[in-house]
Amino acid sequence: MREKKIISIVGPTASGKSDLAISIAQKYKLSIINSDSKLLYKGLNIGTAKPSIEELNKTKHYMVNILQPDESSNLLWFLENCRRIIEKLDSVPILVGGSGQYTWGILEGWDPPQIEPDFKLRQKLEQEISDLGINQVIEKYSKIYPLFENKDLENPRRLIRIIERYKSGYTDSPRRRIKNNNLESLILGIKIDRERTDMLIKSRIKKMIDFGWIEEVNQLLKNGIKKSSPAMSSIGYKEVVSYIEGEYDKNQLEEKIFISTRKLMRHQDNWFKKSDKRIKWIDFDNSFDLADNIISEWLSKN
Repeated sequence: MREKKIISIVGPTASGKSDLAISIAQKYKLSIINSDSKLLYKGLNIGTAKPSIEELNKTKHYMVNILQPDESSNLLWFLENCRRIIEKLDSVPILVGGSGQYTWGILEGWDPPQIEPDFKLRQKLEQEISDLGINQVIEKYSKIYPLFENKDLENPRRLIRIIERYKSGYTDSPRRRIKNNNLESLILGIKIDRERTDMLIKSRIKKMIDFGWIEEVNQLLKNGIKKSSPAMSSIGYKEVVSYIEGEYDKNQLEEKIFISTRKLMRHQDNWFKKSDKRIKWIDFDNSFDLADNIISEWLSKN
């Protein structure tokens, strides 16, 4: 890959990453590459806070609405597709999303192994997670494999892939660098205090439900999408399925989604640390002006 430049916007859920990316992209006539695993899926709109059709039309977006809800993806697939997009673009792209693996995989040039899926193992692990709970499965397999060298173990799909990788005999880190990672990156992180984030998340969950999140999931199920499909494992969607099946009422649904979202934020904190000197942290309340100043100066030097 010839030398390229890229801007990345990171931060916790509900911090306004997508809105900032669209505003910056419009001003500088740039394209946006999504690095949020949930936005890859068609039909998952309300519960993923996916930009509206109008917002998507304001500037060119890549890696959005490219998978059916029952299709699987993995880190290697994402990186290969993303690198092809970056290579063909003439302008500086904006990489935006909350998936730490996808974001750092691009920025640091990871070279993950290509391992054939072990469907029997996956089925076995899925059943164990269902029967025992994910924490007991982590405890069980950490006695066999060095699981704690990895992040985000409480994500069932990620845990299964990690165990699958170790069982295949591959013990190196998936973060092997590619030989020529010719990317010069500017990483902006949106900073917002936790109490305010909690308020924004609770408000957003209520709005999503009012705007038809439950109806969206119902329609996916009617269209033949199974609750075990990759898309339905997304935060909030699995909780809505349980609500539809009568496991709890609407107040409990909102609380369950909030708890799951807070867990996600802890994982995001691990991926995007405030102590990471590569990230230029900007305040939520003045994010556009601060980002604009930093980006303008950065682009003028290059």
